[in-house]
Amino acid sequence: MKWVMLWAGLLLSSAANAGGPEDFARQWPILGACPAAGSRQATSADKPLACEGAFALSLDESVYRQILRSDLTDMAAFDASGEALPFGPMPRNYELPPAIWRDAAWFALPPIRADAPADLHLHITRSTAGDLNLDASLSHGSQDSVQDFLIDVRAGNREVEAIELELALDAPDFSAELGIDASDDLQEWRTIVAAATVAQLRQGGQTLVRRRIEFSPVSASYLRIHVLGASAGIPLRSVRLLLPAARAASENLRRSLITADFVRRDGRAYVYQLPARVPAERLNITLSDDNAIASFSVSAREPGEKNWAYVGQLNAFRLRGAGVALDNEAMDIVPTRRREWRIEPSIELVGTPVLQFAYRPENWLLLTHGTPPFVIAAGSKASRRGEFPLEALIGQVRAKYGRDWQPAPATLGAMQMAGGEAALSAYDPATKRTWLLWAVLVFGAGAIVVMVLRLLKASQEP
Repeated sequence: MKWVMLWAGLLLSSAANAGGPEDFARQWPILGACPAAGSRQATSADKPLACEGAFALSLDESVYRQILRSDLTDMAAFDASGEALPFGPMPRNYELPPAIWRDAAWFALPPIRADAPADLHLHITRSTAGDLNLDASLSHGSQDSVQDFLIDVRAGNREVEAIELELALDAPDFSAELGIDASDDLQEWRTIVAAATVAQLRQGGQTLVRRRIEFSPVSASYLRIHVLGASAGIPLRSVRLLLPAARAASENLRRSLITADFVRRDGRAYVYQLPARVPAERLNITLSDDNAIASFSVSAREPGEKNWAYVGQLNAFRLRGAGVALDNEAMDIVPTRRREWRIEPSIELVGTPVLQFAYRPENWLLLTHGTPPFVIAAGSKASRRGEFPLEALIGQVRAKYGRDWQPAPATLGAMQMAGGEAALSAYDPATKRTWLLWAVLVFGAGAIVVMVLRLLKASQEP
């Protein structure tokens, strides 16, 4: 595949000054296998790229930690000669679809009596394509206290990475441990969650709810949830499944966790700084004291901003006793890269809470050309990545090679020193342009004032 003309056109379209790798604090070699073409052999996926083409690259925490700007423009890609490469967020017409919540088809299983046979018989039908389906005659049974239930996933080529239980509106207080098994044929089962706690408790005028179970993405046709031990059943109303993208892309969509750094107290509130420009989408507060409950008001802002923007409210709890541990769930938030966070509890706390965020690493598109090895570089006060029409390129390539064409996967090698700390403190040309603009405006305003005064003086003369 020849990319010379496309690459040249994209490079000329960039107006921003990306500089070179030395203008950025750190750099990462790009590793991957060259797509096989004719008799050419693909290189190893763990060696530096040495061919031209299009590659999908997933960012990691080490990259996010070096980035200064919220729009990620202080990150660029280069070849060995320091020439900038077309590089940017994956275009919308190709980016991986987000995870979605979907209502699940579930069926309460009858209790197994001590004198009953060990086998459980279900009515199952098989379609002409060979797919198994539960007979529609199965019913949920009593929803007042469900101890074991079966989920027909029906997710196609998607995986499952979480289950959320919708409780009955008049559900009483309860706490139960659940185990989750997965199967493709209702015969062979594998455990994916050995034990997880779900609960709804009322205390001190507050309702403490934990009804979501998260796990590593799994592909299965059926899930079986069963209450462990002698716990009472669950007042279940409905079940939802969290489905990430198709299995082939799920590695790039799995959530990563990052802990915010505690900075200072602000009255009764706690202030933190997120150490990286990650696209945070979930937030959790962990109390340091056992058997503690607190309601937190959460807000955020960018460094240098004066006012805090309200994000949401989270009830945090940490209950321990009788061999049982129960902690609050994380809170979903609108994805953001804000760095400063403030949490204010409803009561005075003894210890400092832990503030943690979950995010999904982003997928970026890279076009390689020129002399290898290729690198991406990040962290610069002065340099900016150029704007490349990557979406137009994707459309052109798919028109030539078919709608099923997709960039080859690539990964990042170990972080290396580039420009170092000097790149993080370099003078920003944008600041100079801002001061020049203000100077012109002030000079213009002053000239207008002088002209008006002269006109007033002239009008008063005889």
